Amino acid sequence: MKNKKKLIANLILLISLIIFVIIMISSFGDIKEIINKLANADYRYIIIIIILLILYLIIWPISLAIIMKSEEKKVKFIRSYQISATEFFFNGITPFSSGGQPFQIYSMNKAGISVAKSTSIIMINFIIYQIVINLFSIFSIIFYFKRIEETISGFIYLAFIGFTINFIILIFLILIALSKKTGIICHKFLVWLAHFKIFNKLNNKIPAFDQYIVDAQSAFKQISKKWKIVLLSTILKILGLAIFYMIPFFGIKALGIEIATKEIFYVIAMTCFALTMVIWLPTPGSSGGAEFAFSAIFTSLAIDSSNSLSLMVIWRFATYYLVMLFGLIIYLIMERGLKKDANRNIHGCILPEHLGSSDLSDDSREETKRNGA
Repeated sequence: MKNKKKLIANLILLISLIIFVIIMISSFGDIKEIINKLANADYRYIIIIIILLILYLIIWPISLAIIMKSEEKKVKFIRSYQISATEFFFNGITPFSSGGQPFQIYSMNKAGISVAKSTSIIMINFIIYQIVINLFSIFSIIFYFKRIEETISGFIYLAFIGFTINFIILIFLILIALSKKTGIICHKFLVWLAHFKIFNKLNNKIPAFDQYIVDAQSAFKQISKKWKIVLLSTILKILGLAIFYMIPFFGIKALGIEIATKEIFYVIAMTCFALTMVIWLPTPGSSGGAEFAFSAIFTSLAIDSSNSLSLMVIWRFATYYLVMLFGLIIYLIMERGLKKDANRNIHGCILPEHLGSSDLSDDSREETKRNGA
């Protein structure tokens, strides 16, 4: 019940932000002109955008699904894929994209994967994600920093904040996973901090943090053992993110704006900058900030206000709202499947993941057979 209330509250917040974005677009440009440009967009490039979006939606969840499958072979790959794809919805409706991972752990547990193993799987996936995000950030800074800085000189510090946050998270994860002393120091710091009245609630969080340390170290051990799986997952994430970042290039083409093919790499870098600038924004999908950052950055391609806003609408609709809708559909399908699995189990059918489990005594096995007969 509590989770449903949170879901409803997040949806209400999301709808409010959509309304805010529409108002923002109206205030920055002529809404009729924007609608006209969208209506006259070149359908050939819109089709390419749709194809790229489908590829992204297929490729991105596979990265986590193959890690899950390597850790728990008894769970079907389609279920692993579904659990992975739900992040599109739950990350999209929660501040800081924080809802996807807890829900995935919950779903894995319902599918028969222990909480400890689920947390380790999510940790491995998150570490790979941070590595890939930082690789794209380094690429963007090395090759296109000066060019983008000329366009958004007044906002470049926001990009640095985003890059710094991503880099610190990655370094923190590595230190936590490789050094037990780092975990001990962090534990002692939290205990010290909890002595102050304002941070008194930290006492309840410290056990969870200690468990997080254990899971992080376990995850790194798994990475070292299964480097082929990790490498494949990393390649898939790089491919998926590259596809995601290049979608605006074809949006520019769809609006009839001249742009050289080689500029696709610059567009990837600009999209990376736009999203990194607002990573710290505590709204679902960084709504409001993401639209503003994207519109501001893409003026560097001599795109006027109405074209920039039209491009932003194409990009945001494709990469946020449609992606989130896909995640919701997958979530509903998965929930139905998990309920069917649970009903089969209740009515006496032993699920594949429970076959051979030592948790089932001989008596309970016999009872199961009688009920299923």
